[in-house]
Amino acid sequence: MSVPKYLTRRSTLIGGSIPLLLAASAKAEGSWPQRAVRIVLPYAPGGSTDASARLISVPMAQAFGQAVVVENRPGATGTIGASEVARSPKDGYTLLVDAAAHGSNHALYKNLPFDYAKDFAPITQLTVSPQILAVHPSSPARTIGEFVALAKREPGTLSYGTPGNGSAGHLACASFAWRSGIEVTQVAYRGGGPAVQDLLANQIAFTFASVSAVLGLVQDGKLRPLAVSSLNRIGPLPDVPAIAETYPGFDINEWAGLYAPAGTPEPILDRIGDAARSALNMPELRSRLEQLGATTVGSSRTEFTAWLSQRRQQMSQLVEAASIKAD
Repeated sequence: MSVPKYLTRRSTLIGGSIPLLLAASAKAEGSWPQRAVRIVLPYAPGGSTDASARLISVPMAQAFGQAVVVENRPGATGTIGASEVARSPKDGYTLLVDAAAHGSNHALYKNLPFDYAKDFAPITQLTVSPQILAVHPSSPARTIGEFVALAKREPGTLSYGTPGNGSAGHLACASFAWRSGIEVTQVAYRGGGPAVQDLLANQIAFTFASVSAVLGLVQDGKLRPLAVSSLNRIGPLPDVPAIAETYPGFDINEWAGLYAPAGTPEPILDRIGDAARSALNMPELRSRLEQLGATTVGSSRTEFTAWLSQRRQQMSQLVEAASIKAD
């Protein structure tokens, strides 16, 4: 049976157009970017994640020859801003810098309008930042042991502030309560700043906050540090123990990662990743972040994707074991 001539001609036209389309696409990717690049930060200003995004935006803009604008889109533990990026065109002009909630929200929220594992292309992990377990100076607790004893004497009466459900602060507090066997009450805020302010006003009993948010307050004696959330002690506070010294393996830190919408062309992802890693390798930028208690990472796309998958699994197990709720 012969093939109709019009089908043969149509197939030839379509087949001949494919190389032209691919060439046009490659040319567009090669000339990227041709306008400003936007980084969405799904949290309120302040804190190590905000600082990471803003610090890398300057050298990235220089590398691109275009402006890189950071926009805060806070709300719902980062899901509002993340949803906006997930729905954005896959052209590299809208990026996301997200915090630790990117690796745990999937376990806490069952009806999200997007899929963290499928709707984002991980580019690089930017930083990791330990948290400080801090109390008001008037608290009778001066050590972890004393704090646990206090909480057990008054079950359910001590409240803790978090930057929101699913945040690193929330997970650290809930995990600490589970590991130590204490009963405490969460007060969720729209960011870490308001939680710290209420701790300063002695309205809550404790919080886990990033080093950048409370180090100055600790050094000024306005807050008392009981421990840090990393496996080891940190340089700025060498006399403050790690929680892991009392509860082995405890390691829940804040961290920041850079993402694009899934489906963004790989050449564009590579260029974004190269620019971000080059920025993170700048001595001055690294020093600035270290002063905020953050350590730069700069992983490859493959490394970050694998690490993120493992992190999501760990957080799922923690949420289930500790019965952590998103309300």
